[in-house]
Amino acid sequence: MINKTEFLNLFAGSFWKKISNETLVPYSADKKPEQLATLEKLHDDITHRHYYPGLPREYLVYDKHNCVSRIVPVFDSRENCAYYFCIRQLEQDIAVNRVDGTFGGWSLGNPIRAMEEEELEGLTPPSPIPQSSYNPFKWSQNWKEFQKRAWLYSQNPDYCFFLEFDIANFYDTINLSLLEDKIRLVTNSKDAFVIDLLFHFLRNWNRRFERYSQKSVGIPQDEIGDCSRILANFYLQGYDAFMKSECDKYGACYLRYADDQIIMAQSEEIAYEILFEASKELFKINLNINSSKVKPFFSRNEFHMYWAFEIFELLDDPKDVDKVNQGIELYFEWLDGGVRFKHDSALRRIVTVGLSIAKPHLKHKLMSALYEPKFLITQNYWLLNKVAQHLSDSTDLFSILDEQIPKVRFSSFHYNLLKFYKRYGRTGFPETEIIQRIDELTLRLR
Repeated sequence: MINKTEFLNLFAGSFWKKISNETLVPYSADKKPEQLATLEKLHDDITHRHYYPGLPREYLVYDKHNCVSRIVPVFDSRENCAYYFCIRQLEQDIAVNRVDGTFGGWSLGNPIRAMEEEELEGLTPPSPIPQSSYNPFKWSQNWKEFQKRAWLYSQNPDYCFFLEFDIANFYDTINLSLLEDKIRLVTNSKDAFVIDLLFHFLRNWNRRFERYSQKSVGIPQDEIGDCSRILANFYLQGYDAFMKSECDKYGACYLRYADDQIIMAQSEEIAYEILFEASKELFKINLNINSSKVKPFFSRNEFHMYWAFEIFELLDDPKDVDKVNQGIELYFEWLDGGVRFKHDSALRRIVTVGLSIAKPHLKHKLMSALYEPKFLITQNYWLLNKVAQHLSDSTDLFSILDEQIPKVRFSSFHYNLLKFYKRYGRTGFPETEIIQRIDELTLRLR
């Protein structure tokens, strides 16, 4: 175990601010943790083997898709720090053997991140790749990098059939014993204590619903997310090596970001043969392909349109007003024409770069799209604030959002709405109604 000074230094950056000030479920004034006291007590408890995971403060309920819930535990600062400590101690060992074309293993100081950047040096992306840092938008920034690589590799004239797929309930079905074995294989005896602590946490954090029975599968999709993401990425590295070898055998290409995967092949037959082998290989580590989300693309153009590469390229530079407006025009042209593409992702990008510089007729159409309740209820407080800042009068937006309070079943919407209204400074908003609705939707034992 590292000494107390080294332990405290691990949390000298932005991590503590994120878990204490930026959490979607705010602490009450009398329960907000004090950094030094919390960390010193945690270090003492870990050192003397007194640490036991506390229960999550809350369980956020998100709309995964089609009214299916995704449950996200919100840990206390103590549990967040214990989990973060373990991953920071192990990340130098589990960030090894990265397979070309796989992304998502970044963290503070993680060598995988450097390897991903080195791989870019020999490529010429359609626009500059943003530099990321530890912040709430890091996932989306890295996803943008993955998009650029997908565009680059798809230019190979040999590839004429594309498959996109993902893993069913990925985080929830990771086998903890297999994960522990994999970690112990790449670490040495000095890490045994940290690994014991990590799996003590992973097997016992969800006692509110699983009682004292230890978990055997699943890692938490918690509010912070980085620790579980690193573990999940590591869990797939053996599978990645297999997929790279399988694709090389057929002259195909394999890309993965988290559990989202793409196969680019010379024919439909080859792509489905690789997918068949992928499903068998995943079974060996307790995972399965989500059959309902296998998307075939029968041409490069169809693949490019679905990923909206052309739109995202036009939206890349907020300073290029003409190109941004061309991107917005193309977005509505495709939307009105029934083109299958990632329209919600493209709309969020437009909000980020184009609301203030959109031409008047386009801004009117954008407001109509942004006011759609189905879009609004899945957005975070940051995007809601971005939309409101570009309105001369936010009354209509507030009215639509207020109407959703009794209708929406997902507590994440209500927490985001509460945070948005407070940060925006809306006076007289229905705070009591939102809090009561959150209480009604809280996940409880029956």
